[in-house]
Amino acid sequence: MIKYEELVTQLRNKQFAPVYLLMGEEPFYIDHICKFFENNVVDEADRDFNQVVLFGKDVAAADIIANVKQFPFGSQYRLVIVKEAKDVKDLDALADYVQNPMTSTILVLCHKYGKAHAALSKACNKPGVVFESVALRDYQIPDWVLKQARSFKFQLDPATANLLTEHIGNDLSRIYTEFEKLKVILPPNSTITPDIVEKYIGISKEYNIFELQNALGSHDVTKTYKIMLNFAKHQKENPNIKTITMLYSYFNKMLLYQMSPDKSGEVRKIFGNLPPKILENNTRAAMSYTIPQLTNIISVLREYDVKAKGVDTNCTEEDLLKEMIYKIIH
Repeated sequence: MIKYEELVTQLRNKQFAPVYLLMGEEPFYIDHICKFFENNVVDEADRDFNQVVLFGKDVAAADIIANVKQFPFGSQYRLVIVKEAKDVKDLDALADYVQNPMTSTILVLCHKYGKAHAALSKACNKPGVVFESVALRDYQIPDWVLKQARSFKFQLDPATANLLTEHIGNDLSRIYTEFEKLKVILPPNSTITPDIVEKYIGISKEYNIFELQNALGSHDVTKTYKIMLNFAKHQKENPNIKTITMLYSYFNKMLLYQMSPDKSGEVRKIFGNLPPKILENNTRAAMSYTIPQLTNIISVLREYDVKAKGVDTNCTEEDLLKEMIYKIIH
């Protein structure tokens, strides 16, 4: 199984294989590799005759084979990309072809949100390339954000990276898109500050889930209510489901830390590879609650997760948020 960086290097050096199976739970890497094929294999002037994009729900294996067996016209390669390959009902029927593929055709199978069957994966591996795009764990995302910032020639401190992560979550494609926007706006080597994030990405440096967590963790009732009222007014940007999910993760980590017999050894395993200052804030917050308090808060969050999905309640989202925060504080 090839790694992403190795595969990108091969493609940039035009070391092409006849078959590529791109599969896995994380769509970001699959989409980026697919985009590279679309833009760099066949010259733009020759794409009408030599580049075909198929969609899994619209084709069968026989249609794919018919396309890959055609010879290129005026180009070194014919490129056939199958997007949403997971939706090809008889995809495994390609196994015979991929074991003895056309050398003048490059077949790219984009199998997002899951693995292809073992038989097809094994068949693709020998003459071609199999890449598995593994979803990042939550604790890995801030480091990924910092790495992307460097690739765009931006300066970004860990706290701001954490702000982006907390607000956007594990949607790598959206985070990357935000960096693309900033590249157009900002000069190279710019420092991305919370002010820039607020102005151009729309994440308030004062009213965001990260600040709400900090307020709850420090038992700052006034600040907690201030942020809660802002969230209530801007439900589109701060839906209850998202707020509850993030708070559940935050308090659950606190509970795990409280119950851990080896607090110093387990801290990064529980909270993730965060900057020392943020880790210190999180551990201090965890120790400011008792285990029964944390257990009760998690029960409250579970209760309002169900209500946020419309079960056993007639309240508005704003009222549910206010009720939930009140119960967490008290």
